[in-house]
Amino acid sequence: MRSVSVLVGEHRAVKRMATIIEAVADRLDRGETVATKVLGDVIEFSEQYTSNCHHAKEEHHLFPVLAQHGLGPDSSPIAALREQHEANHAYLREMHAALTRIRAGDHQAMQAFAASARDYVRMIREHIRIEDHYFQEIATVLSDEEDAVLFGRMAAIDQACARAGDVGRFDRMLTEYESLIASW
Repeated sequence: MRSVSVLVGEHRAVKRMATIIEAVADRLDRGETVATKVLGDVIEFSEQYTSNCHHAKEEHHLFPVLAQHGLGPDSSPIAALREQHEANHAYLREMHAALTRIRAGDHQAMQAFAASARDYVRMIREHIRIEDHYFQEIATVLSDEEDAVLFGRMAAIDQACARAGDVGRFDRMLTEYESLIASW
């Protein structure tokens, strides 16, 4: 398996969470409640799995290898992907702030959470669309040796996430919340 295939495969889990987040935003927009645990969990998934496990592979390992092939941080595709990573972090900070207000009893913050959640989902779906296309192209510039090293470095991040208990917990979270939104 090529290293970029790992990243493309992880996009399936991120897209599943995007669907959950979108359903949460729909529910909040209708003025219905969503447990603060659910709100906190979707943020945690997005921070831990998407940012700390998935984006870390890109930022710390893939992008530096691509820089060796002339696709450095200032190249248009890499710069755009990095900007989208930063935008996603900003949306997550907004969702955190709204959740804090919701927990304090501010019901108007539910619309703020929903708006930031929708922006996050829109950005992450576009980001995945670009990466899925772009990663297939860049896979061809990596030598087998570079790819093997990259694959090993990505596996180390996966092991760290597994030791933290995130992988199994996030798989269960996706399944649980997919069932929850199906009942709404």
